[in-house]
Order: sequence, then C-alpha cells, then structure tokens
Amino acid sequence: MKRIQLYISVFLMAAMLTGCITNPYKSGMEALSDGQYEEAARQFKEAVKKEQNKADSYRGLGLALWETKDYEKAKEALENAVKEGSKKTGTIYNLLGSCELQAGNMKEAIAYFEEGLKMDGNDEELTQAMRFNCIFAYEKLGDVETAKRLVKEYTADYPEDGSAAKEAQFLETR
Repeated sequence: MKRIQLYISVFLMAAMLTGCITNPYKSGMEALSDGQYEEAARQFKEAVKKEQNKADSYRGLGLALWETKDYEKAKEALENAVKEGSKKTGTIYNLLGSCELQAGNMKEAIAYFEEGLKMDGNDEELTQAMRFNCIFAYEKLGDVETAKRLVKEYTADYPEDGSAAKEAQFLETR
C-alpha cells in the first residue's frame, strides 16, 4: 500500500514538473496578457470550475469576455467576481456599467458608473471615462437636464476634451 502511495506521489510530482497538470488560472492570465481572449475565457472557466482563485478567475473571465464583445456574459462574470470577494474597484464598476450601456440598460449603467466614481484609487483617466459615460447614459435615458448639468461640470474639468464640447453643443439644442 505504501508503495502505491509513493508511486502516486512521484507521478503527480513528475506531472506537475513537466506541465502535464496545468493551472488554468495561470494559463488564463497568460492568454489574457497575450491577447488570446477566447483561450483566456476557456482557461478561466476551467479555473472557476476547479475553484482555483475563484474571484480572480471570474474577474479574468469578465475581462476576456469583454474583449470578445460578449457583454452579457462579461457582466455576469464580473458580478460573480464581486460576489466571490474580488476587490471592488472603479475599473470593475466601469466595465459593469459599460456592459449595461451595451445592453441598453441606462439606469443600471448609471448606477454602476456612480458606484465606480465613489471608489478610492481611481486614476484620472478612469474617472474621466466614467463621468463621460454617465453623461451619455443620462442623455440616452432621456434625462437631458441632468446630462446638460453633468456635461457642463465635465467640460469645466476637462476643457481639452473635444468630444465633450461637441456633446455639450448637441445637448444645448435639446
């Protein structure tokens, strides 16, 4: 019996050392880094199934699915990442809001962007993107007055943003 256990231990160690037993989370991260988003999604799904780094695997899956433009499944994966304990960041909330924008769910998008804007650690570029996305979502929702107010504040903070200047001109005609 001890000999069988020894053989199993030796086999598992040899398999691990030669790469026969892979870590799907690590493989997913490598594929994501290499821009191989479909492969990354496949690996992260496997990691979730094996419960390896579950929260981070869901987050990686969400990023990979976002890149393949599968916004509904990306949103689901990112929500699962948060439920599983992934750190709540402005980036995650921006992606969740963007998924809702793609689905045409403006109220939900706004809620995610506003939550993301409250997060500590957002860099200026992320903050700017979420603020602009809020303007767009309010406009699409039909709340032109809020969109006008937000674009006025936005252009005061980011006068170099030509897209926002055009958006402000457009909103003034409404």
